[in-house]
Amino acid sequence: MVSTYRTMQEIAYDSIREAILEGRYQPGQRLVSDELAKELGVSRMPIREALHRLQVVGLVTSAPHRGTLVCELAAPEIIEIYHIRAVLEGLAARLATPNLAPSDLQHLGDLLDEMDRYTPAEDMNRILQLNHEFHRILWDAAHAPRLAALMENLYDASRRFRRTSLTLPGRTEQTAREHRLILGALIDRDSCAAERFASEHHEITAEILLSFIKEQPKRKS
Repeated sequence: MVSTYRTMQEIAYDSIREAILEGRYQPGQRLVSDELAKELGVSRMPIREALHRLQVVGLVTSAPHRGTLVCELAAPEIIEIYHIRAVLEGLAARLATPNLAPSDLQHLGDLLDEMDRYTPAEDMNRILQLNHEFHRILWDAAHAPRLAALMENLYDASRRFRRTSLTLPGRTEQTAREHRLILGALIDRDSCAAERFASEHHEITAEILLSFIKEQPKRKS
């Protein structure tokens, strides 16, 4: 009985978490336990426990008279995650530069070419999959397993921010140009330029997201 309950709680937690990170539940959206239970086919108790866990990790919040809400995009979190990513992605690119084989460079170019064929409205998931593969190749080529593990963790932590940034006007095209600069430096075997462009890529994303947040109207509590 306990084992089954824990399984239902994990299903509820993972399902709601994925929906938040993938943008299906939007910032500020109210999450109603009865509706979630019906949607996921579980009882209300696992839902309540899942929402509590999500509140602990900072994905939802509880507001008086409003219930459980998906947390808004938070400037401090963006600053922390993307500044750390900027430093570590730059380091990964620098370490990877001498280790990338010609076939790796070709693969990176092919990924960017395919990414250019989509818009977020057409296939956001495919763009994100290609983007992850591009960065993962650099992490692996850095030959630093602890660094790669950190980058995977930070990449996951920034999922909903990344989705938001790619929906902003012109950001997809700008991201493509930033990736091309990184690739060009890698092809030239210029580790300093690769580090600089990889770091700037994330600093620019942070700036754009922060500007977006400032432009949003404040929600009434």
